[in-house]
Amino acid sequence: MCNNEIIIKEDEGGIRRRAQQQESLSRITEELKNQYPENADRPGYPLEKEKSLLAALRKGDISEAKKILNELLAVLFFSNPGQFKYVQLRATELIVLISRIEISPAKSSVSMETNSQNLKMVQEAKNPEEMTDILHTIVDNAAASISSFKGVPHAMALRKAESFIMENFTRKISLKEISKVAGLSPPYFSTIFKEEMGENLSKYLNRLRVEKASNLLLETDMPLAEIASCCCFEDQSWFSKIFKAYTGISPGKYRNKGGVR
Repeated sequence: MCNNEIIIKEDEGGIRRRAQQQESLSRITEELKNQYPENADRPGYPLEKEKSLLAALRKGDISEAKKILNELLAVLFFSNPGQFKYVQLRATELIVLISRIEISPAKSSVSMETNSQNLKMVQEAKNPEEMTDILHTIVDNAAASISSFKGVPHAMALRKAESFIMENFTRKISLKEISKVAGLSPPYFSTIFKEEMGENLSKYLNRLRVEKASNLLLETDMPLAEIASCCCFEDQSWFSKIFKAYTGISPGKYRNKGGVR
């Protein structure tokens, strides 16, 4: 195959990719238009989606990460028509956050150089379509280098622990119980968990519980006290405090606003 043929195939692939991205954004934007009529206040920056995007990348879930990225971008473009410079600013902040979970000591110089290039591309983007494609490429590249289990010797132990946590986070589970599943001592497990996951066990559990509560708030009519209990918060007051710390909004307002901050 000659070089021209290769270039043509790559261009065709890029065109299809961008078309799929725009189709997804258009679908989400239509949903937002139905949710927010012309004269209604538009949603603010979706901080909870930003956090979910970073969480998906930490777990290596590229499909989920790109889905959330589209949702985040759709809200940004919908809420800020004609304010492309503002969208560029938020995209720049997002790239910095992604770089923080990607950089490791062994690859810091390479990652810093890549991060500078990413920032330059976003700052030079000329329209929403180009911006969307750049961010998708950045997420793709980040996902290729980010792993929830960078420490190979502990990979199996952490996989066992994460699997156990995902099955049991809606009940009270202790560090001792989880570390036993991993086959490690509690202090050592706590140390490597934070190193590999980027947050301590307590914050990790709270984030999972807040994500679960977010879904229940939007998808059910369950009272707040019942949701708090289902997600292992000791009472409704504690639930509201932790939920607001992670989303910037109370559970009641989150439900009333349809989950968009």
